Order: sequence, then C-alpha cells, then structure tokens
Amino acid sequence: MKISKLAVASAAITTSLLIVAGSASAADLPARTYTKAPVAVAAPVYNWTGCYIGAEGGGVWGHSQHYAADPADAAIGVFGSPQTGGISPTGGLAGGTVGCNYQFGNIVIGIEGDDSWTNIGGSANLVAPFRTTDVVATNQGWIATYRGRIGYAWDRVLVYATGGGATTNIGVNLCDPTFGCVNSSQTVTGWAAGAGIEYAFWQNLSVKLEYLHLDFGTTYFGRLVPSPGFTFLARNVSLSDDIVRVGLNYKFNWTGPVVAKY
Repeated sequence: MKISKLAVASAAITTSLLIVAGSASAADLPARTYTKAPVAVAAPVYNWTGCYIGAEGGGVWGHSQHYAADPADAAIGVFGSPQTGGISPTGGLAGGTVGCNYQFGNIVIGIEGDDSWTNIGGSANLVAPFRTTDVVATNQGWIATYRGRIGYAWDRVLVYATGGGATTNIGVNLCDPTFGCVNSSQTVTGWAAGAGIEYAFWQNLSVKLEYLHLDFGTTYFGRLVPSPGFTFLARNVSLSDDIVRVGLNYKFNWTGPVVAKY
C-alpha cells in the first residue's frame, strides 16, 4: 500500500508542532534553585567569668582545748597540760559573700571573701589535778574567710577547691562555784581550706554546697584577777572548725556566654 505524500507531510507537521509545544512548556517552568544545608548552631556554654555577691549559711562543728600556761602551773609541774577532756563548740552561721571568677577553657580561677555571724560555743569541766568543779568554755561570735578558688567547669556545674586565710573572735570563759565567772576574748587569724560544688541554675544565679576546715592554732590568754582571791590563770587555747554550708550567688557578667567549638 502506497502512503500518499499528503499523509507523510501531515505526520511531519504534527511531530514538529508537538516538539515545539513541549519546548515551550519546559521554558515556562521556573529554574531549579540551589538550597544550602542549614548550618548547625552551637549551643551556648555557661561562662563563669564575672564578679558576684551572695548569702550563705550552715553549721559549724569545732574542737577546742585549754592548756595550762601560767607560772603557777609550772610551779606544780602541770605547765602545758590539757585542762579538759576536750571541748566541742557547735553552732550555726549566716552571712554574706563577695567574689570574682575568671574562666579560660574549662578552668575557673577566682577569689572569694565572706563574713558570718555565728553562735558557736562549747564548755567542759576541768580535769584533775585542776579544780574539777570549775567549768571553762570556748565560743565564737563571728568568722571571716578570704580565699582563692580553682575549679573545673562542665557547662553550668563547677567543682572547686579553695584555700586561704580565716579570722575569728575567740572568747574564753571560766566559771567557779565560789567566785563566779570571768571571760576574755581576742581576734585571731588562721588558715582555711576546703572544697565545693556550684550549679548555675539561671543565667546570673547559682547555688553552692561547700565544706571548709579552719584552724586557728593556739592563742595565749594572760592571767586575770577579777576579784580578790580569784585568779583566772593564763592558758593557751586551741581552736579549729569544720563548716558545712550552702550559698546563693548573683553574678555580674563581664562577657557573654562562651560558644562551644566544634
């Protein structure tokens, strides 16, 4: 069967039209745009750098001893002897804190000072050969410390060690059933050391739990004669304290948050 020239021409024209129409439709489509993958943003890490003020409070458990240190004690051969079986002053404390930190990497260094009111006190009877009816006491009215700190930070958690100096007011008291009571006090210095953990639960607020050991060595208290026939003999008084306390600090930022590096 012969195909006519007209049929061949018609088929060619139809194919050409379809090709042109397809090209036009493709030209009408928008160009494909390149979409860049989203950039991962590092979560901010807490920055401990800055100065702060705060409040603190807790409990104190101490140890004290009175030692004979009077010439009259030397005359009877008891100079330097302990006068009690040991005194354990206890009480509470509350006060304020101020300090500054500087962070580089995960290391945090700083200084801190605090001043606390306290009602620490303890007493014991004298032991033989001293007058066993007499009662002696050791007490403290306030404690201040001034320390350095160094720690390691995991974001908002800081674990640290601390050490420095401490100052307190030691009061000693002697009560005799016949002659009454007499007391004396001195401001003394010693050393402080301890450790703690602090957690920043808000951008500028943190809480801490801290242990400190304070040692004030031995302090000499001279002879007193408060009334005729009653002499408060000279003595050396040793004192150390163990403190467990909590604190709340408000930090003033120096810089913004540290950004984690990848």
